[in-house]
Amino acid sequence: MKAINVKLNTSETAEACQGIIELSKKYPITEDAYFSITFEKLSGISNELIGKMNAGWLNSELKDKDEARDLDLRAVFYEVKAKCMRRPSAGQEKALRIKEVLDRYGMKITEESYTIESAGVRAMLSDLNAPELEECVRAIPDLKQLMDNVEQSQADFDVSASKLIEDKNERENAKSASVVAQEVKSIINNELLVYLAAMAKANPAKYKPFTDVVNTLIETSNNKLRDRLAALQRKKEKVNQELN
Repeated sequence: MKAINVKLNTSETAEACQGIIELSKKYPITEDAYFSITFEKLSGISNELIGKMNAGWLNSELKDKDEARDLDLRAVFYEVKAKCMRRPSAGQEKALRIKEVLDRYGMKITEESYTIESAGVRAMLSDLNAPELEECVRAIPDLKQLMDNVEQSQADFDVSASKLIEDKNERENAKSASVVAQEVKSIINNELLVYLAAMAKANPAKYKPFTDVVNTLIETSNNKLRDRLAALQRKKEKVNQELN
């Protein structure tokens, strides 16, 4: 049987492993304790690998929550600024008082680090919600709703930030995705495939159909790797030509 190429990256390994697991459901092999135990082990470590790969999504989620928060913050600044750019009046005077608070933080708050921005947003909302500014806030019809939007987007950001911290702590005390991927390839190549190759000869009626489709899947995975490495080599050669 063909073996999984050890150069498969983490995502390629996960894809191949999941493919083998799905094939085992379509070509079930019953009454084989070793086969069942091996697949239980493979399924468990496959779930661990996918979980570690998914960790990167938390950073993306946090970035999305930060962008939503920035959008809500800008809406507050723009709304107040619009009310200030009018002829002098009681309403404009109230808007200017709100602007004084916002100017202490500035629109540049959206460009700060996550930690500094979060602290600034909380402080700004606390200042805007002060009793002495309640009348000024009410004087700008949409402002209270816009402030509530900022409060909600900050809360959503905090939830994602907490999840990221928890995940980081777990990953720091656990194996990396690349290490788990190597273990996955080892189980497939050194345990599962060796066993299937032997059993396909000993009992072809029972094992060969599954062995054949697994062999095809592995060949496909290895071909994808070959094509990816070839593309990288072509890109490298092109860069070298341009530099020379």
